[in-house]
Amino acid sequence: MQSCDDIATALLSHTEFAGDPAAAGLLSRAISPQDFALNRASLPVSAAADPRTAATILELLERGQVPTMAAIRTLIVQNEVRAEAERIERLGRRAQRSIDEFGRVLATMTHEYWAEHGIGPTRRDILQAEPMQELIREQVGDIAPGAVKHLWVIERAQRAGWIAFNPLPRSLCAGRRFHSAKFGNRVSQRPVNAIGTMVAGFLQEYQSEHDRPPRWSVLAHDLRDDRGRRVFNDTADTRAQQQWLVTAEWLALCDDLPVPGPRGLRALTRKTKRRSPGLG
Repeated sequence: MQSCDDIATALLSHTEFAGDPAAAGLLSRAISPQDFALNRASLPVSAAADPRTAATILELLERGQVPTMAAIRTLIVQNEVRAEAERIERLGRRAQRSIDEFGRVLATMTHEYWAEHGIGPTRRDILQAEPMQELIREQVGDIAPGAVKHLWVIERAQRAGWIAFNPLPRSLCAGRRFHSAKFGNRVSQRPVNAIGTMVAGFLQEYQSEHDRPPRWSVLAHDLRDDRGRRVFNDTADTRAQQQWLVTAEWLALCDDLPVPGPRGLRALTRKTKRRSPGLG
């Protein structure tokens, strides 16, 4: 009758652990734990016939661990979770390539939801809506409903300027690009964070100079980007974009007039620090 050491050595003879006494010793402890006064279930030799189990045994040996059945089952689950996470990450990168399509649908549905309910949708509402599900299938592929959130579509669309949100429940709203899309090149095409900073900077300068906030019409007419292009098409457009600007904290309201918001003030402070000459 072969000893557990002989069995372990034979099992490893056609692997990268052939002739490795340390690996054989670890496998022996798994095959016949009672020989080592260990009170645990033994690893059936037949288990090595399953390719996935065999690969997991080798992975545990590579880590210097005894490949018990419990350790094998745990590592298999961990590897499956890791593989699924990597798959979702790859799909997320695919979603990023179509983010304008996702953003346009997200912003449109969110805008319509606000019009109907007077409040924003939840992330679950918006991600499970059929137009979004259909677009995900078309642009990304089949993905479990519970894993859709891990595509980070909402966060990616927010960075692209299509939507805005803050930590408050149901704060999700249509963003800069949704509102400006209808005006094309008539309005500034600068990124959303640059737009927010410009708005905050204009409001701060106006308030400093006039000791009061500007009227919305003044903000609409006078604010231009660094190329001289209007940021807002008209006063109505400015008021329509008020929601995302307030939600993202680029501006706040004082007696229904615009003033710099907390995020806008932070951005202006950082901008000032970058311009300040260093010491020494």
